[in-house]
Amino acid sequence: MSNASIPTHPPNVGDTAHRFFAVQELLATPELACFYTDLLVNSPTTVTAARDRQGFSKSTAYKYANTLAELGVATELDTHEDGSALWRADPVSGNWTDETTINLSPVIIAVYGATSANDDIELFIDRHGKAALAPAVTATIDYLQGETTRRGVADVLDVPAVEAIAVTQAIEQIIAVVKDADPMLDDVSFDVDTHQRALEQAPYQRADE
Repeated sequence: MSNASIPTHPPNVGDTAHRFFAVQELLATPELACFYTDLLVNSPTTVTAARDRQGFSKSTAYKYANTLAELGVATELDTHEDGSALWRADPVSGNWTDETTINLSPVIIAVYGATSANDDIELFIDRHGKAALAPAVTATIDYLQGETTRRGVADVLDVPAVEAIAVTQAIEQIIAVVKDADPMLDDVSFDVDTHQRALEQAPYQRADE
């Protein structure tokens, strides 16, 4: 990735670099991305609640919370719930441009974080590589906006229809949960509704639903 470009007001090279490395770290460590996503969609929440939802050990959960704090994408608050400090995670996103532009945002981080929790995403990566997930996310968003079909996604990704259907269904579950926490999807509306049963099977859950 090169030519990192994230608009700030005023432009701040240090902030751009900070976000670049935060996203890089999250994409390199799926379990950390998973924990970050849970904190993000449930903010504010406690580390205990997040680890219970995701099945992490106490030591691992606090290690990830501290790592997110060091990356500047999560903050321990001064308020408590059931005797535990509440944490807030902040959305991190940006556009990275080389020969093409890739929008990296909480939804993509969440999908990468689910690689070990969803068999269809894991199989897709095994067959097509980790980088293939980014265009799969973009194509799934196009599908949810009514701009293509799942089989149309297969043509775009140049994969068998059965694989495109499986991975878009898995990604759709994640997008439905994470969308409201992703600033890059603020102005995006979907024509396709995600079934409640699919939401219940998503790797991330909102505690208030």
